[in-house]
Amino acid sequence: MPHFIRAIYEDGVLKPTRRLKLKERAWCLISLYPEAEWKEEFNTLLRRIHTRTKRYPFAEIERDITAARAEVRANRREGRRPR
Repeated sequence: MPHFIRAIYEDGVLKPTRRLKLKERAWCLISLYPEAEWKEEFNTLLRRIHTRTKRYPFAEIERDITAARAEVRANRREGRRPR
């Protein structure tokens, strides 16, 4: 399962800003995404979402999100049940 962490690059070393739950000497893959670039893309996405959802009442959006969340949770529970 991927984890997203913040890190700072100092003196040629990438340093996490918090302790990682990894075994000592564990290998992992790192995908770099500069935070400023991520924020810009995220804000662009939010603007697009807000533009597209203006025509729908907030209550309808909230109801759909709640139903979708319940469906995902039910599907996860089904997948975890012993057979």
